[in-house]
Amino acid sequence: MNKLSDSPSREEVLSFLSKSASYGNLGAFIGAGFSKAVLNDGFNDIALSWGELLAAVAESLDIDYEKIWKEGVGFPEIASKICEIYSQEKRIEYHKAVQRVKQKIASLTSWYPDKEQRAAYSSHMSMLNCSWVITTNYDLVIESLLTGASIPLGPNDSLTAPTGVVPVFHLHGVRTNPDEIIIVQEDYVGLFRPTEYRQIKLALMIKESTMLILGYGLGDVNVLTALDWSKNVFSGEPKNYPNEVIQVVRKENPEEDPYRDRNSIVVLETNSLQDFFEEYSEAREEELKKEKEIHENLIKLSKELDSPNESMIEKFIDNGEFRLQVLKTLSTFSNDLISGFISFINRCIDETWSRSEPNGAFQGYADNLSMILDVLTTFSIKQIPPALFETAAYALQRVGYYVGSEPGQSFEANRVWSSRKGELSADMVAELKDFAKQHHYIYLKRLCQSI
Repeated sequence: MNKLSDSPSREEVLSFLSKSASYGNLGAFIGAGFSKAVLNDGFNDIALSWGELLAAVAESLDIDYEKIWKEGVGFPEIASKICEIYSQEKRIEYHKAVQRVKQKIASLTSWYPDKEQRAAYSSHMSMLNCSWVITTNYDLVIESLLTGASIPLGPNDSLTAPTGVVPVFHLHGVRTNPDEIIIVQEDYVGLFRPTEYRQIKLALMIKESTMLILGYGLGDVNVLTALDWSKNVFSGEPKNYPNEVIQVVRKENPEEDPYRDRNSIVVLETNSLQDFFEEYSEAREEELKKEKEIHENLIKLSKELDSPNESMIEKFIDNGEFRLQVLKTLSTFSNDLISGFISFINRCIDETWSRSEPNGAFQGYADNLSMILDVLTTFSIKQIPPALFETAAYALQRVGYYVGSEPGQSFEANRVWSSRKGELSADMVAELKDFAKQHHYIYLKRLCQSI
């Protein structure tokens, strides 16, 4: 399941997040609400919202924040107004006032979780298992929780990181580099150029990932634009990977059931981020148990395919239900099993040829053909590993000589072909025809012409 339904259950949303984490494309978009949830305890509220931060900047610069008109005005415009007032009062150039404001922001966001806070949230962030984090925050709270496992990136950095390290991309700048902080209205002008890296990268990441939004209210036009681009500018084929935008929203009386908002974002309400993390961790642990069991079974099956005994080969040939079960598992986990399976299927094919050696033993050809058709009908042409297609197509060419109603041919194999050839998809038949033409396989060509 690569998309959630229009009305998913809470369990389905949490499971989807966990499966995205296991797939390797879960990303988190984190806003100021996250830092407040980690740092503020109601008695010593350290972290500030964007509006509170601007008020603190104005106070530190002896500017009357209350006199600045804020009705219907965005925070970048308010920041620009603070810079303008400071420039006039101090009789300095506007760009120097902007620099001063950014330095104040860097100073005022010197927030670090203490030992208890790290203990509470570090395990949650590790359990989340994000491949990347994008944040509008200037602080280094996220990096403090992912100690040794993350790297902070500024708005002018490429969003890349070494293996095993989570890139934390500070969309509006990071406090350790005040000059790159994006705060005033002028800073945003360049963000909407058609070829601006951040805008394109953010849109592509939304399109290619499952994005979990924490402590953020989707008020940034920069992010809303990227969300729109991901759906429209970069629209394309249906996804073959987990892909959703899921927002965790704190409410005093949260709804039990998730829902989709007007932007088709899945909204999951919770009392607090701590509650969400605990709920997710429980679901993640359950999902990891299932994945461990599947992994152990795959290892067992892989070993059996690598070194099969005679009874397993005979069972695969003679027991159609068992054969389809193995092929279904292979189609789901082909990367884990395909190497061993190629060797295994060739041994099974060889066994059917051995069965056909005695005079009049035509059933072996039918068994051979049944196996090949099961392979070619279990996989779509887009899904089948190339090496497996070549193996099956060559096997079909080889047995094709004996499929027919002439003397010396297998009537039973002919009945199998006549009854099952319609199961082959049009794409698979076209690929078999091309393969037969390229390799001059006349018996494969003849079979395909009969479809």
